[in-house]
Amino acid sequence: MVQLHDTGYKYLFSHADLVRELLEVFAPPGVAEWLDYATLRPETGNFITPAMKKREDDVVWSIELQGQRVYLYLLLEFQSAIDKGMPVRMMQYVAALYDHLVRSKAIDLANGLPPVLPMVIYNGDARWNGSTQIFDLIQPHPPELTAFQPKLKFWLLDEGRFSAEYLDGLQRVMAAIFRMEHARDLEDTKRAIRYLGRAVAQSPFKQTIDRAVMQWMRYRLSRKMPGLPLPTLDELLRGTDMLETNMDQWKAKAVAEGVLIGEQRGLQLGKLEGRLEGKQEGKLEGKLEGKLEGESLALQRLLVRRFGPIPPDMLEQIAAANLEQIETWFDAAINAPHLAAVFTPTSN
Repeated sequence: MVQLHDTGYKYLFSHADLVRELLEVFAPPGVAEWLDYATLRPETGNFITPAMKKREDDVVWSIELQGQRVYLYLLLEFQSAIDKGMPVRMMQYVAALYDHLVRSKAIDLANGLPPVLPMVIYNGDARWNGSTQIFDLIQPHPPELTAFQPKLKFWLLDEGRFSAEYLDGLQRVMAAIFRMEHARDLEDTKRAIRYLGRAVAQSPFKQTIDRAVMQWMRYRLSRKMPGLPLPTLDELLRGTDMLETNMDQWKAKAVAEGVLIGEQRGLQLGKLEGRLEGKQEGKLEGKLEGKLEGESLALQRLLVRRFGPIPPDMLEQIAAANLEQIETWFDAAINAPHLAAVFTPTSN
């Protein structure tokens, strides 16, 4: 797994019932109904690729399909940029999996290699526009060579391609997780959290997945909203009201801290201008300027805590923005996968 943005998914997909949830809802058409979910078995993801790079983080399960064991290879892709070479990478990883199975004598070559279902779960902000099969990347060539070219293809799950309305309609846990990952702002995040809570409560696998899903949610929120007071796992299992209240208070505190600093500076400016012009309007203008500066400071603190130093061009954008724009960026910053997405948000 290259440049993994969030280890939370690996934790989720270490649970058989969540892998089943993924397959039942998002597997390729015609596959899910033939799988024997009672045969799901975790496999090692620790092996060496042909390029001599160790693979330790990928998720590999096997499952029987009509009595034949199939290897499910989950590649979790959280890079913000689309990797046009993904088919090449996936071909390497599948080859490494086969090599591992042969070398470890987990299979008998006399019986043939087991089929593999390669899946890429992509969580980037831009929609995936690269090919999903290696053959598409090969240059035009004489037809006599076609039979000798590789044909591997992977199944792509581009989370952001699904609209919030579509995911809400599925009423499934993995759909709710994708929904939360791509929430647009604070209020949308709260709606996604409520949906996730309902989906877990209604799931036939509730007893085996509820704690894992809530633990993942706590982890994701701690990354998206630094400093947010998080209820305990047991408190979350009883409901999300406390969490939503904490989220509102977290935003209010972040804004208030920034506004307080900004208003102090603005009032000083306003008093000075008021004395120079002999007008009381200076104080009012100072307060308004202070509120804008305070919101700007709150936004900058959140951006720095989530993404690190802010580039000068983005600081200029913040400095030139009005209050409404600053508030919009603040909400976007809570869930944005990377800094650029705060200023150029995309809809699901």
